[in-house]
Amino acid sequence: MSRIAARVAAGVWAAAIIGGLAIGAFAPASWRSAVADGGPACPFRFATGVECPFCGMTHATIALGAGDWRAALTYHPLAPIVLFGTLALMVAIAAGRAGALLANKRPLWLLAAIATIWVLRLVLER
Repeated sequence: MSRIAARVAAGVWAAAIIGGLAIGAFAPASWRSAVADGGPACPFRFATGVECPFCGMTHATIALGAGDWRAALTYHPLAPIVLFGTLALMVAIAAGRAGALLANKRPLWLLAAIATIWVLRLVLER
């Protein structure tokens, strides 16, 4: 993927996150419900029947936008960290400044935490 395409894709992803937060904050309950329940489906879950490491993030994003931290953490225990970390990363990529953000490899620790929680959720829900 070219640098320009990566920056555009990151900008679109950042806009989607901001849009989800805005829907949670300002949209009527019917819109929030429509996006959370009828919004983007998880292709991994569709193909395997198993929740992916990020399942629950759409609901969590809308809950965070509405200021409901408890609900967001119920949907995904790392929701605020994943959401705002992803937003920061996408903005940095879109601005062409990802090198400084990724230099210390913190995203690898975050991915390890997400994977650990995913495994725990899979084991505990069965």
